[in-house]
Amino acid sequence: MKKIIGFLFFMAIFSLLSNSQEISIKPVLRFNQNGKFKIVQFTDIHFQYDSFRSDSALMLMKTVIEKEEPDLVVLTGDVVTSENASRGWLSLSKIMIDAQVPWAVVTGNHDPEFKNGITKKEIMETIVELPYNLTERGPEDISGEGNYILEVKSSESNKIPALLYFIDSQMYPEKDLGTYDWIQFDQIAWYREQSNAYSIKNDFNPYPALAFFHIPLPEYKEIIGQKTTYGIMKEKVCSPDLNSGMYTSMLECKDVMGMFVGHDHDNNYIGCLRGICLAYGNVTGRECYGKIGRGARVIELYEGARKFDTWILKLYNCDRDKDLWEPTNDYQKKFFVIYPDSFEVDARKENE
Repeated sequence: MKKIIGFLFFMAIFSLLSNSQEISIKPVLRFNQNGKFKIVQFTDIHFQYDSFRSDSALMLMKTVIEKEEPDLVVLTGDVVTSENASRGWLSLSKIMIDAQVPWAVVTGNHDPEFKNGITKKEIMETIVELPYNLTERGPEDISGEGNYILEVKSSESNKIPALLYFIDSQMYPEKDLGTYDWIQFDQIAWYREQSNAYSIKNDFNPYPALAFFHIPLPEYKEIIGQKTTYGIMKEKVCSPDLNSGMYTSMLECKDVMGMFVGHDHDNNYIGCLRGICLAYGNVTGRECYGKIGRGARVIELYEGARKFDTWILKLYNCDRDKDLWEPTNDYQKKFFVIYPDSFEVDARKENE
């Protein structure tokens, strides 16, 4: 009986959303008249359906969206991490739908793993047609779900000043191959092909681009302790043990300026390695470990330039084990950096 009621609830909500006029409209991402494009990154929300603690995280998201007025919201994995996952995704999506803001998703290792939960394919089937959602399942012939590209168009034309890559960073490998899986070779080949094709369209000039996925690459370890690394580092980098070459491919293709991940809740740092920023978001969820506070990362691209600003917003102090959820009443831009300026200036000083 409970399963029937749950199914009817799901269908009622989905029908309601499907009947909205916006369902058939896919927003066009575009720089504003000031030549800026703002992204808010929420990560590791660990939302659980019908939980007031999880609802606290939704209120955080709502506040950030209202204050920042982003052009795009990106959710970088471990978004809904419990049973009743379909209803959880629908509840969470209402934040972006009500705000009428475009949003895009990559899944994390925890999203599909819960008993009576849903697979990555089912997650995509649940969300891809929701209002304002730009998530795509991506090519069926490569590994993972949710490998796709979004174009950001010019403020005054349909030219494409910037690209956003979304990549499924997988889950867990076979036994004895480490704790976390790696981005697969066919995904990397797909990225290289797409990057090359876009560069050819742009007179063989790589487009300025950002990349979003959940699990950090091994290269994130290389920037710890550098003078040009900003933010909090209180947890070891939980990357794959094996390196499949995603970073090297982005370095060779010369389009990606920065990559943005989640996964490690006690890290929110950003640094630069050979011209590519390696950045964490800031954990958002209340029902997950981590003691660095809860908030979001904001990224602002500049039209016609290989440049972006980024910073952390910390809205709550949080300790899951102590059931602490305390507003900071602080909306300052923490660990504010400008790419590439913040990294090049400090690097020169270091070498003087």
